[in-house]
Amino acid sequence: MKTYLISLLGAAFLAAAIGILTPEGSGGIGKHVRLLSVLVLLCVIAAPLPRAWVRLREFTAELPDGGSDAKQEFNARANDALDTASRAYFASALVARLTEKFSLRQSEITCAIVWAETDGEARPARVTLILTGSARWHDPHELERYVTDLLGCPCDTAIA
Repeated sequence: MKTYLISLLGAAFLAAAIGILTPEGSGGIGKHVRLLSVLVLLCVIAAPLPRAWVRLREFTAELPDGGSDAKQEFNARANDALDTASRAYFASALVARLTEKFSLRQSEITCAIVWAETDGEARPARVTLILTGSARWHDPHELERYVTDLLGCPCDTAIA
């Protein structure tokens, strides 16, 4: 690095000295000499670029190929989070539908769903409705029939 800076300063002083010493007449020799000194200065500035390029390629070649593993892990976590959120939304939507259909309070009915996965697709395998408060006095068989017909899976009712 030290040699590079010394070379750069030397080339800059040389280009400046040539610029001062060349005549500025109408002749073309002064312009050509100044152009040549600027090109030499440009070459000195660009000298470390090929070495830097080689080092950069060597550095990137030595890096572990963790990109695909990290991407797979991210995708797995994102899918799990989305799956969990979807299942929670499904349960809350079922509770909302039951409260609307049977005139129950949303705070008095809770839904627990057991999921089954077939061919990468999650489907409810069993639903348990937990009734509290005044919802306990509602006919549980009517709720069970409705959920079974709606989802096509068995439904149980628990009174808390």
